[in-house]
Amino acid sequence: MVSGSNGDGVRVPSASFSRLSATNVLFGWTWPQLAVGGVGLVLLVIGGAAGFNLPVMLVGVLVMAYGLVRFQGLSLLAWTYVWFTWRSRLREGSNVWSSSPLETGRTVGVLGVWSQVEDRAQVVEGESVDVVGTPWRDACYLYDPDKRQATAVLTLKVEEWSLSTNARKRDRAMALNNLTMTLASTPGVVELKETSLLMPTSAPVPPDLDDPDMPSWARGDLAELWAMPEIATPLANVSWVSVSVNVDRLSTRSRNMDRLTERNRVGVLLGDIVQNVVAPALVECGGQHGSIRWCSVDELRDMIRCVSDPAHASSQRKVRRGEPTLSYCEESADGEYVTLESCVARSWWVTQWPDRPVPAGWTRDILQGDRMIALTHIWRPLSMAESEKDLANKQSSMLQRSRLADQKRLSRDERRERREQAQREAEQDANWPDTDHQGYITLFAPDKSRLDDLERGLRMETGKYHLTLNGLTGQQRKALATVLPLGV
Repeated sequence: MVSGSNGDGVRVPSASFSRLSATNVLFGWTWPQLAVGGVGLVLLVIGGAAGFNLPVMLVGVLVMAYGLVRFQGLSLLAWTYVWFTWRSRLREGSNVWSSSPLETGRTVGVLGVWSQVEDRAQVVEGESVDVVGTPWRDACYLYDPDKRQATAVLTLKVEEWSLSTNARKRDRAMALNNLTMTLASTPGVVELKETSLLMPTSAPVPPDLDDPDMPSWARGDLAELWAMPEIATPLANVSWVSVSVNVDRLSTRSRNMDRLTERNRVGVLLGDIVQNVVAPALVECGGQHGSIRWCSVDELRDMIRCVSDPAHASSQRKVRRGEPTLSYCEESADGEYVTLESCVARSWWVTQWPDRPVPAGWTRDILQGDRMIALTHIWRPLSMAESEKDLANKQSSMLQRSRLADQKRLSRDERRERREQAQREAEQDANWPDTDHQGYITLFAPDKSRLDDLERGLRMETGKYHLTLNGLTGQQRKALATVLPLGV
């Protein structure tokens, strides 16, 4: 964070982001990369020792390049895994999921989404009207048995940024920093996710155009007005926040938990974190008083249905427990988008955020326009010890690179990275730990051609802030599951 002054003398923080940089083991390489690169180096040396055997040396160079080169934030090894996984899904036909007509009237899983998500996002509903002993009525939490992770999903309405005073903007921006710092020191908390979704909502009731008292000129103007898409199918901003905890690391000190089952114990402790830490902080971050709600199963099912079938959002009809929330999901043959109930969606991983300080609230430019779009931020709080270790590893990686290029002038990215490290040192001295931050953008459209048109407009807007988007080819369904606030 850096501050910028305004005309009224109040300093509103501006957002700044670090570049995507791998520190890892050596020069930013991981152990698998070093292993493959080492094999290539051995082949190169063997070829040279065997009288400069060019074919062997060439193979060694290619193996080294394959092991050490990175592209769009991932190594070629990682891209190979993605490609083989994608091809295996195509061969098996598992890139298509649909509910059977024979299952009509029965709930296909609690959430009604494809099986890989259902298996990990198992729903634990509250007993009677409370969520396992907490004062949040009708709420539930999601449980991932593989990662031993529980997730509470909250929904809220956010104050309009442009209508806030500079002092309020400053407080809202700093409140997010305070929340991530608090979560870093809260036992068990592993992830905070916020998804802002611009989606269709209920249309206003049109006027009675047959009213004899209405002037003819007004009748024509109103008819044209109500025919406009932005009036007939208006879009509204909806925000979801999910907080995930590791159930084995939750603190049980000063609480009598011996007689509780695990589902009750997790619900009580997760409820304490939501009620005492997260919910009050969301009000400071701009959530409207009284609008923060811990979602129930029905609310989560309705949210999934609105994402897969945007027309459902304007129907005001709730999804019944006997019908699926999502009856069809298919990744395209090229792995570039996913087809849902009545729309198509494409997701991107943000591999580079703005490379210069930008005004707080700048993401409003992305969450505007006549399009359905989701912007997801994921923060994984780091303890101060983890933060200092990460900084030390990054500085070590920078030192390794600089020793190889002492005589070379530093590039722009290298100069920026050094300034960022100095800023991180100052923040850690002030007891501000880091967070592992990731972001995703998802576009929704009625069909593929409209999706391509919306993507061109999105890239023009993100280009103003120098955002770099990774297309996540072959990972579109996994990306959509990540964007949904289900803790997977």
